Amino acid sequence: MGWDQKHARWGGRNANWKFRPILCARKMGINVNLSEVALFVGLGAIVGFAGGLFAIGGALIAIPLLTAAFGLSQHDSQGTAMVMALASASVTLVIYARKKLLRVRDDLIMAACSTAVGLVSSQLVHYINDRTLQRGFGAFLIVLAGFVWFGHLGEGDRSSPLPAPAQVGIGFLAGALSGLFVVGGALVSVPLLERVAGYSQQRAQATVLLMLVPASAIGLVAYSSAGYVRWHEALALATGAVALAPLGTRAALAMKPRLLRRCFAVVQAGAGILLMAGR
Repeated sequence: MGWDQKHARWGGRNANWKFRPILCARKMGINVNLSEVALFVGLGAIVGFAGGLFAIGGALIAIPLLTAAFGLSQHDSQGTAMVMALASASVTLVIYARKKLLRVRDDLIMAACSTAVGLVSSQLVHYINDRTLQRGFGAFLIVLAGFVWFGHLGEGDRSSPLPAPAQVGIGFLAGALSGLFVVGGALVSVPLLERVAGYSQQRAQATVLLMLVPASAIGLVAYSSAGYVRWHEALALATGAVALAPLGTRAALAMKPRLLRRCFAVVQAGAGILLMAGR
């Protein structure tokens, strides 16, 4: 056998090996577009950094972007972003735990209440009109941004345990909003913990993450069973988010509480305006 024939034979074999994953994916009916995968991984990395910075898993930014820039419905955007938020929040939570910013007794009670109520409220999504859900989330973010910007929050840190009624109330509210808006519970719980419990911004974010992870996992089951998760986009976003979420978390731990809070408010307001102005 001549060199050209041997080269062609091995070249063809290598080519088949190289593109085998794509060929298999096409046989399974999956439309693989590497440029789209790269786009969503890059977007996930940017959003994951912000998610680590603000302890929200990145869904706050991803949902308006998926709705306005990629044309996904509000339901699909929330379900797809929930995959990324769950992955990013889990990684971020480990870092906060290592920094000993969790108060296990208080946090577990709030997490249990949040998870239970989140299971119920996530079922209500099926009955809410897509436009109503989008506009409601946008208005909620804008109002909350004003509260966070002008409030003098997160600049001290409570040493005594949080009263049980406050733990239950915050957990219930966080779960209800997380089920409806994916990150609604995280957004309202951070300023609540700062005002009601006197937590620092960083400790409040750590506590909220512990509530966010189980509530998001339950919400994801509900969204997925209703067909509201675009899995290919979701997994690409999650890959990028997990890569840069730790960097955002370390930045949050190094920032002054007032600066971190005001950056948080700007992102909230921007996301709310984007949703209100969307189609």
